[in-house]
Amino acid sequence: MGVSSLKKKINKMPLIYPLPIALLGVENDATIVYTTVSNVAIMAESPPMIGVMVGSTRAIRKHLSVGQRISLNFPSTLLIDKADLCAHVSTDEFDKSSLFDSKYSLKTPYIDECPVVLIAEIIDHTPMPKQHFYTCVVKRTLIDEHLSVDENIPSMNILDPIIYGLDGKYYQVGKVMGKASLEGKQLYQNLRKKLGPKPYSYHFKHKICKLKEAGWTYKDLSDTYHVYHETIEDWYALYSLFGKAGLTKKMANKLAETQFTLEEKRQIAGEIMAGEKTYREQCMMHFVSLSRLKNWVKKARRDRL
Repeated sequence: MGVSSLKKKINKMPLIYPLPIALLGVENDATIVYTTVSNVAIMAESPPMIGVMVGSTRAIRKHLSVGQRISLNFPSTLLIDKADLCAHVSTDEFDKSSLFDSKYSLKTPYIDECPVVLIAEIIDHTPMPKQHFYTCVVKRTLIDEHLSVDENIPSMNILDPIIYGLDGKYYQVGKVMGKASLEGKQLYQNLRKKLGPKPYSYHFKHKICKLKEAGWTYKDLSDTYHVYHETIEDWYALYSLFGKAGLTKKMANKLAETQFTLEEKRQIAGEIMAGEKTYREQCMMHFVSLSRLKNWVKKARRDRL
């Protein structure tokens, strides 16, 4: 139990962190205009949609309309002075595009110095008190070529974004403190051990695999039966490869007993990455679970295997 604390009231405000700084770009009548925005929100991941709030007095407002293509450029902390200038100078008399090296994608100007760029199209516009809210659909996502990625997403520490606080100060991303799903997974496993959990039975695993075969998604199965997505993937991979025998305790023991040297892991993962072997082929050939294979490939791609 944590230490109990009393709450106090402060001025009403949308105290939500973090607020990423972005540079909104648009071209109108052969003129490139940029301004800094801090109110950017993810509206949906599929299709990828974002919401952007722009102040009513911002000069860029008259260049924005439904159907207009825009760029959202997310600067690193190295660009803090230019991003701050674009936040506090809002006039067409000063050409802020001169501060940056502008390139084009989908006929839309973007800032090449920014490590992440979204090219988006405005599909809706909602006037609000002192603000205008634009709903946009992402048409293209660009990242610097040298950036390493983890499952297609570069880490925030590598991107080094500028974070804005409602206290009027800029912040920098700190250390990684955990990984989504992993922290809760460890807690869940500890709680299950404490409660004396029973292992999943052969009949339960077979039921799950039959439902997957019938068209259920991994997410639906995971949410309904409270089994981790990766666990179900392992069961279904073994079921697909070896039939019912793949779900038996005998098979589980065989997989657990299989040991590999570091060189063998690298070779097996390398063959998958090179397209020489599939995950399915490696599972059958080496009697290794799908989750272990995926972990080896993931580490190999980061040069950590």
